Amino acid sequence: MRITIKPHLRHYFELLQQQMECDNPSEVLNYLLMDLKLKGYSFLADYQYVPQLQQPAPKPQSLPQDDIPQNEDPVIKKLLSLGLEDF
Repeated sequence: MRITIKPHLRHYFELLQQQMECDNPSEVLNYLLMDLKLKGYSFLADYQYVPQLQQPAPKPQSLPQDDIPQNEDPVIKKLLSLGLEDF
């Protein structure tokens, strides 16, 4: 992860860097974060993960079988008249 120290805080971190004899301000930040962690501070203590559930797309409604015209095809009528029901 990359963290940027804001320009208005850079001077503060540079002074801490000199006092702690670190090579760069990032080491100061790492030290401060580790110190907080060792003291029991948690940045995520009040954070609760709530997954974002996607709503499923509505399924197209099919027409009831009563609304579909039955046996309108002349070929089907002819097969039915011959007694062929399973085709």
